[in-house]
This record gives sequence, C-alpha cells and structure tokens, in this order.
Amino acid sequence: MRDADTPPQEPVSRPNTPTLTPRERAFLIRSAAAEVYERVQEWRSAPGWQDTPMNAHRHQATVSAITALDALPEPTTADELAGLLDTARPLLLEWRPSRPGPEQQIFVAVERLQRACQ
Repeated sequence: MRDADTPPQEPVSRPNTPTLTPRERAFLIRSAAAEVYERVQEWRSAPGWQDTPMNAHRHQATVSAITALDALPEPTTADELAGLLDTARPLLLEWRPSRPGPEQQIFVAVERLQRACQ
C-alpha cells in the first residue's frame, strides 16, 4: 500500500542482464544515475528545499558519485564493471524512502538505478 504522495511504481521489467556486455550494463547504470542526479538537482532547486546538514550531505554525496562515475572509462571487463558499481553505490545508500513530497521522485529514480545495478 502507498500513501497519496508516493508515486506508483513501474512494473519490474528489466533486460536480461546476464547477457549484457559490461559496456551495455554501464550505459544502463550511467543513465539511471544521471536521472537520480537530475531529480536531486530539481529537488535542490525547488522552493521547499531545506538546507539542513543531512540534505547538504546527501546532495554532496550525489554530486561526488556522479563526478566519479563520469571520470571512469567505459568498462570492458567484469572487474571494471564492478568498479563502476562500487562508484554508484553511494547513490543507492544515501537515498532511501523516508518522507513524502518531492523526494519521492528521487527514490523512484534510485529504484531504477538499483534495478540497473542488479
């Protein structure tokens, strides 16, 4: 059950990840991470943004993770892909559903990233 502020979840339909190449998986992960970043930036720019220490920390963690992802070369091996996954992990750890409101769009994007990382 969800409350009125929680957006509906998308049906779980993901590509057959075992057959994807490291570059293809990296593309899915980078795309999903970029969406998380966009949602975080929208939230930070919204009138309801509160510059609390927690919000500032989560915003900075997001910016740092995206910067680190952008600096990584395209993976060609499973080990390189694992490094990309480790770099994206802070996005998964920082954003957990906790409140209704604008942050819910971030949580939906993080769930997409979670599926891309699986």
